[in-house]
Amino acid sequence: MIKNDKIQNLKEIEYYSNYNLIGEHIIRLKKEHPKEKVFKEMTDCWTEIAFYVNELISTQRMYEQSISEYRADKTRAVSRARLCEEKYEKSEILLEKYKKVYG
Repeated sequence: MIKNDKIQNLKEIEYYSNYNLIGEHIIRLKKEHPKEKVFKEMTDCWTEIAFYVNELISTQRMYEQSISEYRADKTRAVSRARLCEEKYEKSEILLEKYKKVYG
């Protein structure tokens, strides 16, 4: 998933760059025209977009981490099951040998 992480990081950098550029313009306009309601509305919308996108990014990272942990758990469980099967098969062989020797 390293390749995907790199692509995701590049997309996030692009988003933050664009977000900051727009924010600088909105803040400048709001300072130049403090009585204009439209710039206050733009600032509010800009802030809401930031919170929403940050929540999406956070949720995506948690999802990917959960999937990674589930895969690791599954791999560990499969390994343990295979080890148990091998031990069981060896025990069966030993039991058969024991039955032959001791009746």
